[in-house]
Parts: sequence; C-alpha cells; structure tokens
Amino acid sequence: MLLLHRARKGALLLDPDEERRRFQRLLVTLPVEYIACHPESGEVHQGQGILKDFSLSGVFFHSLEPVPLQPGHILTLTISTPLAPLSQHDVCFIQARAEVVRLEEPSPDSDYHGVAVCFLDFPSFLNLPNQVNNHC
Repeated sequence: MLLLHRARKGALLLDPDEERRRFQRLLVTLPVEYIACHPESGEVHQGQGILKDFSLSGVFFHSLEPVPLQPGHILTLTISTPLAPLSQHDVCFIQARAEVVRLEEPSPDSDYHGVAVCFLDFPSFLNLPNQVNNHC
C-alpha cells in the first residue's frame, strides 16, 4: 500500500518509507509535450500528455493518443509549470532530454497510454516560450 502525504498545495509526495525508488516522486498534473526522432528512420514524432509524477531521475505521463515510441527511444520533454514568472510571461517551462524506459497500455478502466522516462541530462528551466528547444 502506498501512502501519500501533502507536500504543498496541489502536490503530493509518496511516503518515503513505502517507496523503494532512488528518489521521491512528486505527484503532479501538468501539461507535457514531447518530440522524438525514430532511431532508425529519423522520423519525427510529436505529442502531448499530462504529467502524473516527477522525480529527480525522470517522469511518468499519460497520453490519450497511442504513443509511437519504444523503450530506448530518446525524446525531449517540455513541461509547462505554474512557477512564478521570471519575466512578463506567466508560464515557465522545464525541459529535459530523456529515454523511454516503459510504456503502459490503457487499462480496462482508463483510456490513457502511460510513458515512463528517465532523464539523460539535468532538466533546465525556461521562462520564454521561444527558448523551448523542439529539435531531436
């Protein structure tokens, strides 16, 4: 059984005594976009989803659409956050390169496809939408 406790308004942490992962996960619901290049064909895939949890090692997100990815594919994630603005823009972004480590098919009670990724680089913060790097 996983126990949750409230860390701050709008976010929950999994109880560290019940969690066996290297880093704690922050349970959040944030919009995420991804862009990936197919390793053999070079074909570019873009998609959107909803972030479900975030840790220092990676994230898990849901997509309503089937995800044309496989474990081992590299992608760039861009997460929109409600962080305090650093300029006149009211949305900040977190961006990171990541590797797909697990895909989950929709369950009988859900229409969502799940994608688990681990970060290849430290995530970076961007405060301007035109800084978002959407290249493979």
